[in-house]
Amino acid sequence: MRFETTTKLFYGKFPYKAVIEHHGFDTDLYYNNMRTIIEWLRTMRKSDYQMRHARSIQLFFKKRKDLEYVANNYSRWVSQIHEPFNKKHYEHLMDTKDCITRNKLFWNKYKYKITFSCHTDLSKIVNWFGQFFTDKDSDRYRYGASLHRMIKEKDQWKSYWYNPVLYLANQDDVMLCKLALDNHIMKIETAITFNEFKGVKNG
Repeated sequence: MRFETTTKLFYGKFPYKAVIEHHGFDTDLYYNNMRTIIEWLRTMRKSDYQMRHARSIQLFFKKRKDLEYVANNYSRWVSQIHEPFNKKHYEHLMDTKDCITRNKLFWNKYKYKITFSCHTDLSKIVNWFGQFFTDKDSDRYRYGASLHRMIKEKDQWKSYWYNPVLYLANQDDVMLCKLALDNHIMKIETAITFNEFKGVKNG
């Protein structure tokens, strides 16, 4: 069983995750156990868990006691456990839904990452950035590779199918971008480092 730290909420609401895999032995026992798990899940509120079944079974939980139940009773099949670093980290994840916990900030200095949708008219974005970010201050912002090319080659922006990104250091700039380009923004992510939670005990 491998233990991992939750870096962001799964599906925007679950801090805990268990991965269950069948390794080709005791097939009957495995499927009996999975039926038992499904029966147990049906006794819970649907808002407290989610299941995803692909090559493995992934169970997402809001409560640690449910994660512990799976880990303790079906440890034979559990290959991964994901949970927050500690109580402070858990509280931050739950309070900041767009939070991503990382070893370092984006590019070591930017706390915010804005992703723009390629399904909107990106020419407005190109024009706005050309007029707004004129100070060329690398401590304040950084264009992602696709956004940089779009701004440089204004008449060719339609050729870029992937979603351009912008990195920002200050929340004030994030708010300005939201006010000006809200219809073009797909998501805004906030990075926080694990260092901010170290030395804080659970409990």
